[in-house]
Amino acid sequence: METNNKYDELKNNPALKNISKEKLDLLLTYVTQAEKLKQNEVMPYFLSITKKANEQGISFNDDETEIILNILKKRMSPSEIKKIDMIKNLTQVISRSSKK
Repeated sequence: METNNKYDELKNNPALKNISKEKLDLLLTYVTQAEKLKQNEVMPYFLSITKKANEQGISFNDDETEIILNILKKRMSPSEIKKIDMIKNLTQVISRSSKK
């Protein structure tokens, strides 16, 4: 039942309205697995799932990544959240610089 609620929450998220079912299922799997992790395991898990998705030819846009991170942050320590936010800000600065 819980999994269906999470699926519906992701499926009904406006930022994910155009996401494929394959990606949505993958997101649900990641979120479900992440909830079973200890706080110190969440950051390495996020990095590993990103790599795994890339190896499968699947990439997530900024909105999708933001949703994943917001869900995973619930299980992260404050220091891990700070690291994630710092990395996010750095990538945004780099992205803006490369577009100039």
